[in-house]
Amino acid sequence: MGWLIKRLCAFLALAGAALAAPASAETLPADCVLSSSSAASLEAARADRSWDCSDNHRIDSAPYIWLKFERSGSDRYRHFAMEARPFGDITIYAIGEDGRVHSDRISSDTVSLSGFNDVVGAIPEGKGATGPVYVRIDGYVNYRDPPHVALLETPDQSVRPVNELIFAALLSGLVFAPCVIGIMLAIGLRQSFVAWYAVMCLGMVVTIGMTSGLIVSWTAMALSTFLAFERIGFTLIVFGSCLFARSFIEREALSPLSRAALLWAGIAILGVGAFNAFVVPSPALFGATMLVVLASLVGAIIQAVRRNSRWVRYQIVGWSAPMVLAADMAIKGLGQRGFLNSDMSIVYYAMVWEIAIGAIGVTDRVMLLRADRDRARERALEMEGLAERDPLTGLMNRRAIHKHFEELQADGFTACALLDLDHFKSINDQFGHVVGDDVLTAVGRALAPDEDTLAIRMGGEEFMLLLRGPNAHQRAERRRAAISVRIAREVASLDRIVTASQGVVEFDDAAAQSSSLEAYYMRADNLLYRAKKEGRNRTVAERVSMHEIELPIAQDAA
Repeated sequence: MGWLIKRLCAFLALAGAALAAPASAETLPADCVLSSSSAASLEAARADRSWDCSDNHRIDSAPYIWLKFERSGSDRYRHFAMEARPFGDITIYAIGEDGRVHSDRISSDTVSLSGFNDVVGAIPEGKGATGPVYVRIDGYVNYRDPPHVALLETPDQSVRPVNELIFAALLSGLVFAPCVIGIMLAIGLRQSFVAWYAVMCLGMVVTIGMTSGLIVSWTAMALSTFLAFERIGFTLIVFGSCLFARSFIEREALSPLSRAALLWAGIAILGVGAFNAFVVPSPALFGATMLVVLASLVGAIIQAVRRNSRWVRYQIVGWSAPMVLAADMAIKGLGQRGFLNSDMSIVYYAMVWEIAIGAIGVTDRVMLLRADRDRARERALEMEGLAERDPLTGLMNRRAIHKHFEELQADGFTACALLDLDHFKSINDQFGHVVGDDVLTAVGRALAPDEDTLAIRMGGEEFMLLLRGPNAHQRAERRRAAISVRIAREVASLDRIVTASQGVVEFDDAAAQSSSLEAYYMRADNLLYRAKKEGRNRTVAERVSMHEIELPIAQDAA
C-alpha cells in the first residue's frame, strides 16, 4: 500500500496548491433569479415581483428560468456562460440605453463544448447596449447543485478557474491507477469484487473528467454526448458500489434477501441511468431510484455489522461521506433543496477518500485470499505427496512412478531393478501380518534412496529401483544384499534369514529414450523370474542397446 499512500499525499499537496490559486479573470454572477411555469415575455418577466435577488438565490428545476445581470453601464462583459446541464433553449436579452431590446437564442441541439464544460453565447450587440442582461433558460433539468452561471469578458474564459482542471487531472490520475490495477487483479484472481471495484473507479474517472471540464479541454464534444457520459459516470459509480458490496462482504454476513436487493438495486440504477442518459432526462426518477439503492446499501451494511463482518468496516469508513452526498443528490433530484450546499470539489474529495479506503480494503482481502490459496496449494501438494507415497515404507508408490517416469527418464534414470522377497507368504502365514509389515518396513530402509537411486514399492513384497549413473548393477546388488542384514537386525522375532531375488536391466541412452516404463518393467520382470527359477537369493542383469542386443552381465548366487 506504500504506492497508494505516496500518491495520495502528493495529490493532496498539489490539489491544495491548485485550489488556492487565484482565478485568471473576473466574471459577473447573476444578480437575481426568477422561476416560472409559463413562457412569459421579457416585459412580463421584468414586471414580475417574484424575483429572488438575495445573496442566497439559486437556480432550481423549472420550465422557465430567468436570470438578471446588472452590467452597470459597462459593455465589458460580452458573453453569457452556464455550466453544462440539460436544457432546451437559452435566450439572451440585452437592453440598450435607449431601451431597445436585442436578443439571441442558443439551442441545445447546436451546442458543442470545447475547452471547458460551459455553454457560452454572445450577448447581442446594439447601439448603447450597456444596460442589464436577461437570460431565459427553457426546459432546464437539475440533477444536483445549481450550475455556475456568469457573464464573461471573452468566450474562452471558463466559468470555473483553470486551476480546477489541474486538480481534476491529478485526481483522475489517482483514481485511474487503482482502476487499472483492479482490472488486472480481476483477471488474475478471478474474483468479482475486484472487478466491481474497477467499475466504481472507472465511473469516478468518467465523472471527474466530465464534471470538471477536463475531457472537453482535450476534445470538442456535443452537449448531448457530454451529458450522456456525465450521467453514465454517476451511474457506474452507484452500480459498481451495489455489486461491489454484494461480492466484497462475506457471503455469510448477508442474507439471500440482502444480496438479491443489492443486485436488483444495481440493475435498477443501471437501467434508470441509461434511460436518463440516452432517452429522457428525469431527475425525479433517478433520485427515487438512488434512494432505493441507498436503502439497500444501508440495510446490507447494518446486517453485515450485526453478523460481525470483517470487510464491511472498510465500507463504513470509506462510504459514509459519499453516501451522504448521494442522499443529498437524490433529494435534489426529487425537486427538494437538499441538506448540503456542496460543489463538485467536495464530491471529488469524497471520491478520493472512498478510493483510498476501498483500495486498503481490497488489498487486505486480496492478501488474505493469497494466503488462503497458498495454504490450499501447500495442502494440495502435501496430499499429492501422500498420495504418491506408500504409507507403510514411505517409498514412492506405483502411481508416482507412472506419473513422473518420463521426467525421470529425461534426467538420466536409465537402469531398472525389480526385487521380490523370497518366500514372503510363509512369513505372513507363520508370524502374522504385523511381523510381515515390520519386514517390509525394514526393506524400505535397506533400499536407501539417494540422489541417483529411487526406490518404489510396486505392491506386496515387490519393489523397484530406478538408477542413473555408472555401476547401476553393482549399486542395486548392494541394496539387495543389505535387505537380509537389515531385517535380521530390526525384526528380532524371526527365526530365519529373509532373502530377495532381483532382476536388473540397463539401457544405453538411445535405447532408454525409445523405451517406456512398461518396457523397463517387463525386461526387469523377466530377469527376476530367471533369478527365482535359478534358485532365488540372487541378481540376474542385462544391458540393452538400441538394437535390443542382450548382453548378460552377471548372475549372483547366494
